[in-house]
Amino acid sequence: MEDLKKYYSVSGSAFGGGMKKVVKANETLTFEAHEGETLAIVGESGCGKSTFAKVLMGLETATSGQIMLFDENVQSTPITRRSTDTVSSLQMVFQNPFDTLNPSMTVGRQIIRALEIFKQGNSDAERHQRMLELLDLVKLPRAFAERMPRQLSGGQKQRVGIARAFAGGAKVVVADEPVSALDVSVQAAVTDLLMDIQRENKTTLLFISHDLSIVRYLSDRVMVMYLGHVVEMGTTGQVFQPPYHPYTEALLSAVPIADTKVTRQRIVLEGDIPSAVNPPPGCPFQTRCRWKSQVPGGLCDREMPPVQVLDGGHQIKCHLSADVLAKMEPVIKIAAE
Repeated sequence: MEDLKKYYSVSGSAFGGGMKKVVKANETLTFEAHEGETLAIVGESGCGKSTFAKVLMGLETATSGQIMLFDENVQSTPITRRSTDTVSSLQMVFQNPFDTLNPSMTVGRQIIRALEIFKQGNSDAERHQRMLELLDLVKLPRAFAERMPRQLSGGQKQRVGIARAFAGGAKVVVADEPVSALDVSVQAAVTDLLMDIQRENKTTLLFISHDLSIVRYLSDRVMVMYLGHVVEMGTTGQVFQPPYHPYTEALLSAVPIADTKVTRQRIVLEGDIPSAVNPPPGCPFQTRCRWKSQVPGGLCDREMPPVQVLDGGHQIKCHLSADVLAKMEPVIKIAAE
């Protein structure tokens, strides 16, 4: 993606009157994702994660910018006008497995339907065999092909959703909080399954989440979003160690840790995330930033911060000087033995 923007026009009042206002859901998103890589996209609710996914999938079209998918710019191409190859190569695992399966179709029929749409197999027999192989892939018994969705648990439904996403040989899979609706006891199993399939197929996985403990476990790189902006991006090791963007620092302080040997700073952000209809001037994070006083001249209130590129390609969108960033303390510390 390069300089991607997604704006929505909304009425000035609930009754449709008044001046039109603009919701800036995504603001100049620029990044790359590589083959076989897991790129995690993290941030609070309302930061633009799901909007970005909808634009990438073609469920929404971007206001401006480029989305290059296999050398094709799909920025303004809705899913209804994308080729079968493009649609099958870019698939999604949705957040809520309870609403993504057709309640009137068996599990096997739902997977076969995806194979038909993606033009996989030359006969019904070939598609039936491929459906059974996909059930094997997601570690569900083949007998589940005859079951209805109501007979499945949440974790089993999500496995069917994953099987369906990979039915067309997906090269890029967007997983939008795929385990947040599941019991904690099955979250790890579904996450491990997704990672195993990704490694086997060399799939690019865009993992959208607000759970940094899962992100640290599975991601190669992390992109932190705030109010439609990418405020930090780097490898998982870079993002979880100082220097941080002030927003990333606050996110890390909220990660639940059960280990008594681990201590962490407690950082509480004041106020709610600002409205995308009326974002603050200057830095989008300046209304909640505890480091703002370290920037002289009220720069944070007036100007959008530049993207600083640190060692190893680590990017931070912030006015803080390199000297101040270098003095940041780790949020999470492991006590010495």
